[in-house]
Amino acid sequence: MPEPTTRRGRDSKSRIVSAAARLMYERGVGMTTVDDILAASGTGKSQFYHYFPAKDALITEVLAHQLDSILEAQSRFALDSWDGIETWFQTLIEAHENRLGLHGCPLGSIAGEVVEQGEPLRLSAADAFNRWESAWAAALAAMQCSGELKETADPAALAEALLAIVQGGYLLSSVKREVRPMRAAVEAALVYLRSQSPSPREGRGPD
Repeated sequence: MPEPTTRRGRDSKSRIVSAAARLMYERGVGMTTVDDILAASGTGKSQFYHYFPAKDALITEVLAHQLDSILEAQSRFALDSWDGIETWFQTLIEAHENRLGLHGCPLGSIAGEVVEQGEPLRLSAADAFNRWESAWAAALAAMQCSGELKETADPAALAEALLAIVQGGYLLSSVKREVRPMRAAVEAALVYLRSQSPSPREGRGPD
């Protein structure tokens, strides 16, 4: 795909991706047409097809856009500390509850819809989740270095489990139209992470 070389071009492409991300999240990928995206972004078909020769190319960009938005919001919290993690969890619950209709994860809901639509899209979705896991793994590794996690803890495995639990909470809350499953998932994730804290004996030096 050609990348825009001018500010105007970059702005146009950004508007298309942002509009597509919002519509695909609210309506679903299958129910979002190119015409819908053009109307929402205020762009023309020639601009759209200059940057996106097919809808799959746009979906790949949308997945990356959703992940970037998540990471940007996540960066406001000190996720290398227990207080930061607990605050992020609470914010996650509140944001989910405040979304109209208890929509699912901004990334996971789109990824789940397209993952069976061909290997390129599956790989794009997997890459987005891998990047999300890597951000968490780095934060948990920092906690391990500061003595907040056991030396035997595996930050990468913990990050993967954390996102798996949270994604399950998003899904059940969306299906049941209740925030309760999301709240339970977040609490379970915190209990699981806390189980990897050093015991008092592990935290002491030799007697």
